[in-house]
Amino acid sequence: MTELANCPECGTLYVKTVISLCDRCRRSREERFNKVYEFLRKKENRESTILETSVHTGVSETDILEFIREGRLQLADFPNFHMLCAFCGDATRDGRLCKSCETQLQGDIAKINNTKKASTENVYVNRELHSRRNE
Repeated sequence: MTELANCPECGTLYVKTVISLCDRCRRSREERFNKVYEFLRKKENRESTILETSVHTGVSETDILEFIREGRLQLADFPNFHMLCAFCGDATRDGRLCKSCETQLQGDIAKINNTKKASTENVYVNRELHSRRNE
């Protein structure tokens, strides 16, 4: 089923497919990716930072970060590339969160699960006691 949508980059009306960009913006994005990729393919450029890559290719840092998020560029291949933590903004090479924020989030989730488990157990005990009184 076809769906009409406005391109998020240029606003042009287009038939939406799996890719959420019009053909012109999709081609432009591919050209930008190829510029970055060709620059980084050269051995002497692999240790460039995202900023240096942006300056040399003319591709914005935002686009380069998006290529990394999409998995088109792997951080493991480029030692001076890093992402910003989604919570605190510190540099990270391990996904969307730095180790500190990841640990804090895991602790918060564990607390919530423990609280939820304890409240569920209390409800069960209260129901059991209540049902015994009615016998």
